[in-house]
Amino acid sequence: MSELGLVRPDMQGIVGQPYGRQVSYPISASDIRKWALAVYFPQTPPSRYADPRAAAAGRLVAPLDFNPFAWGAAEETGTGREIEIGPEYRSSGAMEHYLGVTPPELRRALNGGVSATYTGVPMRPGDVITAESAIAGYSEREGRLGAMLLTDIATTWTNQDGDEVRTRRMTLIRY
Repeated sequence: MSELGLVRPDMQGIVGQPYGRQVSYPISASDIRKWALAVYFPQTPPSRYADPRAAAAGRLVAPLDFNPFAWGAAEETGTGREIEIGPEYRSSGAMEHYLGVTPPELRRALNGGVSATYTGVPMRPGDVITAESAIAGYSEREGRLGAMLLTDIATTWTNQDGDEVRTRRMTLIRY
């Protein structure tokens, strides 16, 4: 057990293991243009996001914040290790059950912060993006309401060639 008793050995054992995978539909030039028009409105988006000549020349790229899953996923796969959990856990954002581990008995959750790193290649028309999420680590703190479990989640996006597009990290605070 951990210092405050929230992180059990079975939870530590699933750190780094993917618990969710989504595959996008192929990205179209129209998807990129619509996203750019919405994001830059009322200004005109930069040509690299919306100009048909850029698309024809193969220079059209998606804005960094483009989300190919905004219209749903073409494919979602589980781990095959999922276990049933009660409704009291669903509201807490628990994800351990996707890996066959009972979540800690914490009923409330809030977003402790999100960051994205764009170190990879830009998304382009025709790309198919795969998003894979894993628990990156756990930490504990004592708060005004008692013991808090901080769960770091990393979601990595790669394109059809295996090139990294971006990594999104989120901290989930449960108490």
